[in-house]
Amino acid sequence: MEESSITAIKAAFIRSQVRQLSAPLEFSTQWQDLAPEPEEGRLSGKVIQDVVSKVNEKIKQHNRMVYSQQSQRHVAEQIETLHWNLVSADSERAELDTVVVRKDADLMETPTIESLPETWDDLHLHPDHEEDAGKAETFTALRNELLELSKSRDMLKRRLAQYRHWRKLLEPLDDPQSNVQPNLVTRDGELSKELNRTRVLLARVTGRVSEIGNSSEPRTDTSTSQTKLAQTDQQKLARVMELT
Repeated sequence: MEESSITAIKAAFIRSQVRQLSAPLEFSTQWQDLAPEPEEGRLSGKVIQDVVSKVNEKIKQHNRMVYSQQSQRHVAEQIETLHWNLVSADSERAELDTVVVRKDADLMETPTIESLPETWDDLHLHPDHEEDAGKAETFTALRNELLELSKSRDMLKRRLAQYRHWRKLLEPLDDPQSNVQPNLVTRDGELSKELNRTRVLLARVTGRVSEIGNSSEPRTDTSTSQTKLAQTDQQKLARVMELT
């Protein structure tokens, strides 16, 4: 959860402060009305505006060098490191049979919720905390409710993934005129026309093969007959291919 991590939060705060420091200065004439009249005379508005522009440019250069994105990120990471060092020190002082819940724990994940202690007393609390039966009951009830909601959400996620898979399988049916209709056997349909062409071609090939078989010459000797038979078969195939 990068958006809610300590580094992200501190980096956002540092960026907001840098933006305020980088805001350009604006020239105002009120100070001229309040200031006493100098002996050398007042500065012109153009001169003052040029000075203010140069100062703003210097401020921009300074902030770009000192408050770079890398520097801001580095400071934010140092803050998070110091924070977790303190948390780790507190955890080491905790009793062995207690459970420590990190502040950055993602309570939207089922394994994290299941790792929470079942009772309030099992939590690592400050040594000076006071016993509160109401808080203990509330903690147990909220933990159970959170666990049930998390399991229900996981089940809905699995169901959603299954529905998306089914939806992907049904995508070809989104445009039935293009994807379904051409594959149906209907009068004057594409498939029906193709079947008719196949029937006509089959009848022509069958008739032509019969004509070739009836016009075959009788055999003479063995060698000549085998040569003519081979040639006749090739001729038959060539004639059939010509028809197709």
